[in-house]
Amino acid sequence: MASQDDGTAQSSRARDHMANERTYLAWLRTAANVLIVGLAVAKFGSGGSTSPLSLTAGGLLLAVGASGIGYGTMRYRAVNLELEDGRFAVGSRGAGPQRAAVVLVVAVLVAAGLLLVDGIV
Repeated sequence: MASQDDGTAQSSRARDHMANERTYLAWLRTAANVLIVGLAVAKFGSGGSTSPLSLTAGGLLLAVGASGIGYGTMRYRAVNLELEDGRFAVGSRGAGPQRAAVVLVVAVLVAAGLLLVDGIV
């Protein structure tokens, strides 16, 4: 019976690690998309030409995308260590993603505002 319990624990551990990896890949996909939008905004700006405001808006999105990659990587490594040590607490990491979502929404709104001002001027 002990071997069956060991197999179940090993299977559960593998599932937890795979879920952590899927979450990390979601962070990377989201950050990569923000980086791509930032590059497009900086390159094409308002009306197909670059301007100081479009470069600022694009740079802001690039910074947020790069920060997303950094945060996702730190989160992945921390959760991985907790899983390996057997001390992962479910629901203990909700504040970080909420803050990241707020930062992303604010950055997109600021970038959109800069592009609107650039189009009006």
